[in-house]
Amino acid sequence: MPESLARRIENTAALDVLADRARSSAYDALVARPDLDALLGGEWLGHRVHPVAAQVPMGAWLMAVLLDLTGSEKHASAVDTLMLTGCLAALPTAITGVHDLATTSGPETRVAVVHALVMDVTLGLFTVAWLKRRRGDRRAARRLALAGAALAGAGAYLGGHLVYRLGVGVDEH
Repeated sequence: MPESLARRIENTAALDVLADRARSSAYDALVARPDLDALLGGEWLGHRVHPVAAQVPMGAWLMAVLLDLTGSEKHASAVDTLMLTGCLAALPTAITGVHDLATTSGPETRVAVVHALVMDVTLGLFTVAWLKRRRGDRRAARRLALAGAALAGAGAYLGGHLVYRLGVGVDEH
């Protein structure tokens, strides 16, 4: 079922206006400048930066959710720290993702835009969850973080689809 949804996104021409605008703006800002292209594209790393960078927010958020589900207040500070770490790490991760989006076309760009939107909403959910935790509303924060984790999984699936099915960022030698 996830594969068929990803294929439907690939074929949804209604996304083209948004996808083309996002790609064009991202290209001008992040790829057209050789220094930024090399940095964000991972020339120094030997492959794209985004898949590596994505491990930090995803790992922090998922660990926060797991610790929070124990219901133990002894982990409250760790949960807060992990949520904030995930939110802060998501920002440079998003920039590397936007760079990669700028190098796509057609169906790849459609999926990349939906992936980006899903991950933006995920960031929003975890940010609000962190704020709720800071204000003492841990129950609401837990629900928001659980929704964020579920959405992050969907976004990660689309990210994997971009690389493993569509070959975005794969340098064939």
